[in-house]
Amino acid sequence: MSFIQAVIKNTRQLVMLDKAAGTATTINQVLAKSAGGVVVAASSGTVRSEVEGICNQSIAIADNLTQVPAIVVSSNDTFIADVSNNSNVAHNYQRMVLTNSLVVNNTGTDDANGIVEQVEPYGATTDKKIICRFL
Repeated sequence: MSFIQAVIKNTRQLVMLDKAAGTATTINQVLAKSAGGVVVAASSGTVRSEVEGICNQSIAIADNLTQVPAIVVSSNDTFIADVSNNSNVAHNYQRMVLTNSLVVNNTGTDDANGIVEQVEPYGATTDKKIICRFL
């Protein structure tokens, strides 16, 4: 599942982001700007200033497309996100980095390099999902 917007805004518009023709995308993954100026799947090393948006279309490499539709994130938007460990209310308002483009790394320790902040757990703790917002 990964990053699903928790509250859909009726004013939300998609943007088209440039990507390399040979880059596959997965819907609801975090996209980050690469050094080459195109978007790629975010990684554990992605910093907030590199985040371009949430992918809105899965695209196979064979499709050879050079743009991908995405939702631009703002600091007031909340998303339901998958996490690497069981969710925990004690993690509320902790800053977290990504494990990869689809998963937040919720270690239970506030991370100064975090790009999202947990607002609250979502569902059962073993569902490994949280509501978060981008910083």
